[in-house]
Amino acid sequence: MLTSPWIESRARITPHRIAIECGEETLDYAELERRARNVAAALATRGIQPGDVCAALLPNGLHFAVLLHAADLLGATFLPLNTRLTPRELTYPLGDSAARLLLHGDDELGEKALLTAGSAPGVEAQSIAALVGHPDVELPQRPQDPVSPFAILYTSGTTGRPKGACLSRSNFVASATASALHCGVLPEDRWLACMPLFHVGGLSILVRSVLYGTAAVVHERFDPVAVDAALDRDGITLLSLTATMLARLLEVRGSRSAPGSLRCVLLGGGPCPAPLIADAAKLGFPIMPTYGLTEACSQVATRLVDEAEPTALSPLPGVEIRIVDDAGKSMPSTHPGEIWVRGETVMRSYLTQRGDNPRPDGWLRTGDIGTLDAQGRLYVHDRRSDLIISGGENVYPAEVEAVLAEHPAIAEVAVAGVPDASFGQRPAAWFTTRSGTSDPSTEELTHHCRERLAGFKIPVSFRAVGQLPRTSAGKVLRRELRKIE
Repeated sequence: MLTSPWIESRARITPHRIAIECGEETLDYAELERRARNVAAALATRGIQPGDVCAALLPNGLHFAVLLHAADLLGATFLPLNTRLTPRELTYPLGDSAARLLLHGDDELGEKALLTAGSAPGVEAQSIAALVGHPDVELPQRPQDPVSPFAILYTSGTTGRPKGACLSRSNFVASATASALHCGVLPEDRWLACMPLFHVGGLSILVRSVLYGTAAVVHERFDPVAVDAALDRDGITLLSLTATMLARLLEVRGSRSAPGSLRCVLLGGGPCPAPLIADAAKLGFPIMPTYGLTEACSQVATRLVDEAEPTALSPLPGVEIRIVDDAGKSMPSTHPGEIWVRGETVMRSYLTQRGDNPRPDGWLRTGDIGTLDAQGRLYVHDRRSDLIISGGENVYPAEVEAVLAEHPAIAEVAVAGVPDASFGQRPAAWFTTRSGTSDPSTEELTHHCRERLAGFKIPVSFRAVGQLPRTSAGKVLRRELRKIE
């Protein structure tokens, strides 16, 4: 079944409802559609047709949202690029996706885009500012195919070369619907987007907002002081953060309670330490840890607000989860295994299918390790690639990290395996300390762990660092930990 572009439908239904706020500028849905049509007309004059890939190297902001909807109006596929990548790294997704046009801003990203396009055959770099003022042109009616790619998002590459996940309009609609059923949606909702919009968590905020008819409040980047002020000033009702962001926000906020308008804080990007969730809950923050993947269009399982267990996640409506062994057989309740996911939110395939089919019988093999309890709640342990096998015993870094995070001096911690001649691997820990505290000694941390963990799980070394290496999505790069001196 063909459908109308989302911005076209939304502008017709609620033209004067606020669509997006960014800095000092606010657009309602009528104005957002007008700007998107102008850019779509300019793209059409440059030969962009349905099915073509439009790449964007843009910061969080209005231009990003306008281009997203302009591509949809044309039936083109939107490819948001990680602004932190180097020109050399950017040439891969451009070539892999056969993108024709690379839209950029007139800042340092513009310089990066020009350098990138110079090394990417067939790709033209174009400033989006030159397209915004294009005169209004009547665009041909282009009903969209729900299963055609709406966006291509490249995985972070933490386990190898990035792969382009093709996410359809139906994937995004299913995700937005499931999120609304799980977290609720209100006409006055205002979702603060301070995560990168080029990641699925940030992009989904823009898509959900246009589907719901609610407002997106976009910050160019995460600044804990700015987020703290926005919570008190801007009537924010929903917020998406990583655990690291939450910790920094709580440090800035001090003892002040969460504002009454805030009804949901989605916490993604990896497991969140239970003590951090508890600290936030004491201030009235409605924390909802969530597990999701790019390939599943963001959320897969999210904690319910009234859930007593801080790390127990309930699958979203319409999402099925299995825990399987290496042979693909379902594991008994509470036994760890690989997490498989199935549902309308899951992509059909990667752009270029590589290796094994990621969706046997419709199931997405996530590569993550977890358990399901008797109530069907998901507990996420780690990525399979992060699993430490020490003397034949499995050590899940997230479990050790959760224990170390309980130490009052530790702000952030990451655990990874280091080679060991006798055991194959042993766990090691890297940590940052809370402001105003001194680095705890190895003896102190070893004692802390020994009271809570089996001996084979205790790290053989503890190293204090200035910061932990992370991807732009906030995930710890465990392979980089071993390089830290």
